[in-house]
Amino acid sequence: MDCKKFFLEKGRLPLDDHFEGIRASYEDDLTPMVEIARRFNVSRQAIHKVLRKHGVDTSKRKFPVKCHWCEKEFNKTKGKIRSQKYHFCSVECYYNYIHEIGMNYKPNRHGQRIGRQKVAEYFDLKPGMVVHHEDGNNMNNEIENLKVFANNGDHIRYHRWVNKVEPIWDGGSIE
Repeated sequence: MDCKKFFLEKGRLPLDDHFEGIRASYEDDLTPMVEIARRFNVSRQAIHKVLRKHGVDTSKRKFPVKCHWCEKEFNKTKGKIRSQKYHFCSVECYYNYIHEIGMNYKPNRHGQRIGRQKVAEYFDLKPGMVVHHEDGNNMNNEIENLKVFANNGDHIRYHRWVNKVEPIWDGGSIE
C-alpha cells in the first residue's frame, strides 16, 4: 500500500505536501500547533516534527510588536500576542492610552473599599471577586457605576477587550 493511500484511508493528509500552509498558519497567523493539528487530524507532535524538519524555529521565542501608544518596538511571546488586542511596552503607555480614550482611571484604595461595601448591600461578595468602577473613578461609588467580576483575570480581560467577559453582577441593572 502506498503512503498517500494509507494516509487518505486514515483520514490524514501527508503533512509535507501541506508544509507551506502549515508554516504560514504557524508563523504568520500565529495559530497554535494544536489547532493546526486538529485541521489535519494529527497530533501536535506531528506538526512540530514537520516544522522542525523544514527548519522552522518552534521555540517559545519572542516576536517584535509595536506599542499601541508610542509605537516603540518590543518583544512578546506568541501567546501574549494572540491573547491581547492592544500591546503596550510599559505601564505608562497603557495608562496614557486609557486616559486618551477617555477612561480617567484614578486609583484610590479607600474608594475601592467603599465600593465593595456598597456592592455587598446588593450582592454576596466572595473573597477574590473584583469590584469594577465603570467610569474608572474609584471615588464614584454610585451603584450604577459598579460591576463585579468573578476574579482578577476576568477583570483584566474586560479591560483589555479580549474575549469580552461579562460581569457576574452589574449595578447598572438595579432599579
